[in-house]
Amino acid sequence: MPPKRLLLFLFVLISLIFITYQSNRAHFQPLDLFNSMFSTLHNVKYSIKNSLTSPFKRMLLREEDNKKLRAEVARLLAERQKYHEALLENKRLKKLLSLKEEEPRYVTTAQVISKGTDQWSSIVTVNKGSSGGVKKDMTAITSRGLVGKITSVSGSYSSLLLITDINFSSAARLQRSRAEGVLSGTGFKKCKLKYVPYEECVETGEIIITSGLDKLFPEGIPIGYVSKVDKKGTGLFQDIEVLPLEDIEKIEEVVIIQRE
Repeated sequence: MPPKRLLLFLFVLISLIFITYQSNRAHFQPLDLFNSMFSTLHNVKYSIKNSLTSPFKRMLLREEDNKKLRAEVARLLAERQKYHEALLENKRLKKLLSLKEEEPRYVTTAQVISKGTDQWSSIVTVNKGSSGGVKKDMTAITSRGLVGKITSVSGSYSSLLLITDINFSSAARLQRSRAEGVLSGTGFKKCKLKYVPYEECVETGEIIITSGLDKLFPEGIPIGYVSKVDKKGTGLFQDIEVLPLEDIEKIEEVVIIQRE
């Protein structure tokens, strides 16, 4: 403690002792004087200690309250996220249920449980296999359109080749002009419609569907729409870019159907 503060403290202490002594000098008792001194010292000590520690106590209480509030906010956010996720899943399953009721070729509904890591390959695994009636070359769709085809099957799982995979192809048809072509994957988000003659009138936004001519996919399933047409330097055929109706990278459930 600095000298000035120490002198001030001693002066206050002596003053308190003197006042106490004056108030009791009519019947002065040494023991009473000492008791009074110790009591005064204790009160001064408690007052100083309380003035020093009170701000820290208040800070600790506020920090504890903040921790409780943060925990409560985190809990509420987690519950909200869980509710939102359940709501989205319910909407997806509702669409698939209506598709099941409307699709006579329905086999089963499957959930995507894993995806490949190769950027050039678009193959996913679904949680239905031969025990669920799934067979090789069956078609996978959603409420929006074509997703891909089953390439291999085990008892409880199947591999699904997506329409964006470079190894995917399907006989396709432009819905308005009825021109025929072959839809192929590019390894990216978009596909290509090949072998459409140069003289055919193809417009952006035109819907592309399966033609069924490959005897693999059922006829009339929506695939995507024309996002770009290029006739320059293409020779006999047009360069047609197709954007799938379904966001292939975000699918979580599919409906498996058979050809007939």
